[in-house]
Amino acid sequence: MILFLDMLDSEEEKSKFARIYEKYRYFLWYLANERLQDAWLAEDAVQEAFLALTRHMDKIGDPESATTRNFLATIVKNKAIDIIRRRKGVIEENFDESVNREAQEDILDTYLVRENYERILDAVAKLDEIYRVVFEYKYLHGLSDAEIAEMLGVSQKVVNVRIYRARKKLQVLLGEQVS
Repeated sequence: MILFLDMLDSEEEKSKFARIYEKYRYFLWYLANERLQDAWLAEDAVQEAFLALTRHMDKIGDPESATTRNFLATIVKNKAIDIIRRRKGVIEENFDESVNREAQEDILDTYLVRENYERILDAVAKLDEIYRVVFEYKYLHGLSDAEIAEMLGVSQKVVNVRIYRARKKLQVLLGEQVS
């Protein structure tokens, strides 16, 4: 932790970082280990997440808030995914080659898929935060409703309602983009 603290400028940031580190390090390790199924790799993901946090301390308000917890969870899950990708580079290279072959076969189809994907991402970004976070956890990170409920400190029913509402709002946003 001392190395991370040396990377921060003000005493206020250092104090905030230390509180965050102590409060969330085991929670983040648990999330990373759940993805990676390897304690050592999970520790690497947590360290990478805290390193990334030193560059984004300005985005942290109250260290005790659910927003902070969700932000950190997103960072560590992305770091875990990065580790998985680095370990499965050969598989991804083969996947990329097959995508390139398909692109050469029909560039128009590839363009349409990419354009639709970008429209969906734009629409997701326009969702209110309470819906966007649940939607991202469910569909981008593949978490179950129970896991999302536990992370956010709400019931599964609330998670189900938010996902339902997010999907409805996305349908409206995407419908507006098309017309």
